[in-house]
Amino acid sequence: MSRRTPPPDHPMGALHLPLPETATLSNGVSVWLLPDKRAPVVEFRLVLPTGGRAFDDPEWLGVAGATARLMTAGTPRRTSLQIADEAERYGGSLGFAANTETATMYAHCLAAFTEPMLELIADVLLNPAFPDNEIEIDRANTLQRLALQRTQPDFLAEERFRQVLFGAHPYHYYAPDEEAVKRWNAEHLHRFYREHYCPQGATLIVVGDFSPKRLLKHLEEQLGAWQGALKQDKLPAPNTEPVETGFHLVPRPNSVQSVIHMGTLCPSRHSPDYWGLLVGVSVLGAGASSRLFLTVREQYGYAYSVGAHLDYYRRISAFVASAQTATENTFDAIRQIRAEIDRLLNEPVPPEELQAVRNYLIGRHMLSWVTLGSIANLFMQIAIHGLPMDYWHQYPEQVRTVSRESVQDACARYLRAERMSIVVVGEESLRRNLEATEDSGASEQEG
Repeated sequence: MSRRTPPPDHPMGALHLPLPETATLSNGVSVWLLPDKRAPVVEFRLVLPTGGRAFDDPEWLGVAGATARLMTAGTPRRTSLQIADEAERYGGSLGFAANTETATMYAHCLAAFTEPMLELIADVLLNPAFPDNEIEIDRANTLQRLALQRTQPDFLAEERFRQVLFGAHPYHYYAPDEEAVKRWNAEHLHRFYREHYCPQGATLIVVGDFSPKRLLKHLEEQLGAWQGALKQDKLPAPNTEPVETGFHLVPRPNSVQSVIHMGTLCPSRHSPDYWGLLVGVSVLGAGASSRLFLTVREQYGYAYSVGAHLDYYRRISAFVASAQTATENTFDAIRQIRAEIDRLLNEPVPPEELQAVRNYLIGRHMLSWVTLGSIANLFMQIAIHGLPMDYWHQYPEQVRTVSRESVQDACARYLRAERMSIVVVGEESLRRNLEATEDSGASEQEG
């Protein structure tokens, strides 16, 4: 069967989804509980709304990430090895990560060890020691990782792409500052922890095999001593237009391939245009049946990999079309990507193609309710982005009712050529051709 011909549709069964029970601990932590006894496992997700990279001091870029990584580096009672070993003995793991805006805790355990796991989580969350020896290990690892990343074209493309979209706005923070990495110490991490790891504003999501009443009792006992008021979120509103449009080359000497990032800024998930954009971008670049895959890769052989998606921030989103291609195919790939975007703006999506993409999105969404961890991650997205609690319950119907007109209107509003920023990581010799391509404004489809 051709990739251009979707499989026949089958009726979709009803999807009966749970909504969490909600409660608030005495210290202000919002708790969302989803009991599910399909497996003897409990998943924990904690969202700290201002613990991400965007809240770094500009002079200390990377402290947010280091704070998250080193939360499990030790407490007065446990070393890092003891924390990891104890979590494994409970059949699980425990870790923290700093994202663009938020810091998140990921933990899971066998249901039989829920209470001791909560005690371990509480010790780590309330009493991080940030030991000097662990900081030195993390410092060396971070500098080594940065040196490696600076050789990777995907990393260089993402870093520059954020800069051209967001300019000086903190959303552009992507990598630590090497000089800051060399200088920070435990006090910098303790300060960030005190200011951003606070119970007020935090959301704890628990999914799995547990008794809600009993669990709430233990949560209060273990986390009640966690105190602190969150500082006001002073993150400035981002621009709605890219700071820099047009072509931007990141030279990579002796590179035999190019990495391309093309995109622009779009509204947040709260916008009425969101659903039309979601479906339109999926038509363009989601999966092996998308237009970019079938033309740029399969028909013309211009790229090894190609696709498009939306990156989500709280108050904005970003459209990203990306490709990896041989150096000699760089400009053909760019022209064909632009041609496919133009086609999306100027021609209504055929009904059969629209239906296939809607089915793809709904089917993928239904699969995300299969495991307890993926359910926890779905509600974590609700907490991060301030979405309605029934957002995922409404998702299938919202996607199913997206029309051809709403797709074309939304894409025509935001994906216009003059709003596009194009970052290419590759040979310096590409610069002259990039400038010529920009001047010509060529976006015609290759025949």
